[in-house]
Amino acid sequence: MNNSILLGRITKDPEIRSTKEGKPYCRFTLAVDRDKEDADFIPCVAWGNNAENMGKYVNKGRQLLVQGKLQSGRYEDREGITRYTLDLFVYRVKFLAIPRSQQTEEREPDFHPYDNDDALPF
Repeated sequence: MNNSILLGRITKDPEIRSTKEGKPYCRFTLAVDRDKEDADFIPCVAWGNNAENMGKYVNKGRQLLVQGKLQSGRYEDREGITRYTLDLFVYRVKFLAIPRSQQTEEREPDFHPYDNDDALPF
């Protein structure tokens, strides 16, 4: 079973992009505390409504609870060296701990699971 749940803070404001087919996605990094002095920086990818809501409601430093699956990949860099990646493909997001200075009247959505597997872009 490939299922991960992480609690952490986003390291910079998310940027929403689209695939050639027009599907929105968002790459972001989640800083997850390892202990009192260290953190791990986990690369994440959100798709569809999750990506759009990330762009709408999330700023740098915002605490998130995410659930997803780990997916490995590889590519060749400019020098022809094969590089390997490991990303968390997020399918649920819970927005947590918003500072009072950033609170608005608009209600933020909770978890946004995909309705069916046909909506998954991978």
